[in-house]
Amino acid sequence: MGNDNYIRTSELRYRRLFEAAQDGILILNADTGMITDVNPFLMDMLGYSHAEFIEKKLWEVGAFRDVKASQEAFEALQKNNYIRYEDLPLRSKDGRLIQVEFVSNVYMAGNEKTIQCNIRDITERKQAQAALLKSEALLREQSVRDHLTGLFNRRYMEETLERELHRAIRKKLPLGIIMLDVDNLKRINDTYGHAAGDALLRAVGRLLQEHVREEDIACRYGGDEFTVVLPDASREVTRERAERICKSAKKLHFQFEGQDLKTTSLSIGVAVFPEHGSAHDAILRSADAALYRAKHEGRGRVVMAL
Repeated sequence: MGNDNYIRTSELRYRRLFEAAQDGILILNADTGMITDVNPFLMDMLGYSHAEFIEKKLWEVGAFRDVKASQEAFEALQKNNYIRYEDLPLRSKDGRLIQVEFVSNVYMAGNEKTIQCNIRDITERKQAQAALLKSEALLREQSVRDHLTGLFNRRYMEETLERELHRAIRKKLPLGIIMLDVDNLKRINDTYGHAAGDALLRAVGRLLQEHVREEDIACRYGGDEFTVVLPDASREVTRERAERICKSAKKLHFQFEGQDLKTTSLSIGVAVFPEHGSAHDAILRSADAALYRAKHEGRGRVVMAL
């Protein structure tokens, strides 16, 4: 008699835990795959009634729409006695997609082999993870970008140039460098204020973005200097790209607060690997020296490194 009381007490305790659980619980007959019980939390989560679960197989309940996957999961359970899905999408009766963690175990209940499926809603966790990943990606992007022009910053360009030069050496490929300076920026700052100068730098940044390939790295090198790294670009291709940028700048009619300012011009120096240097600092010095000559030969022109 005492043993019967113990069993009844245990069953009552289990039933209370089953009904109060804050995870969904499904009980299945391991031989037939039929659902024999479902707790209130899962019914609330998915919007299906008790009758819509009982005496049905997993893949006959609307939430488990992937029939093939549900059947394969059941077969795996019969073989392995345990299965876990860390990111399983279920469809609620009202059409919402719910991301769940699905853990199933097989055990003996008396003489009957039983499967217990614990189903936890992880939608909020997945949303938080996605938001965190997005935030981290944004921070990484901000760390390599110049905040004024949106181009890459100097640190990123120099790191990338180092990698691209190693690749060029390894594969015996050319590489071009364009270094440019905005002519008369000081005059614009002095005449119209630094806000006008910043607006001009942004306009030059947009101009460069229009003239670079997807694989090129355009950066604000510092102040009014910009650099473009052109992987796999020969001397002729790099020179032609620089001439096109120089010509487009002269057609750029820059306006600030309704005032049409004078035509913009760029002084541009061009260097190529391996002709003008095989290390990143050497090739940048060559491009900078060519830029210096472009400035002193009259500005608004392209000069090739010696």
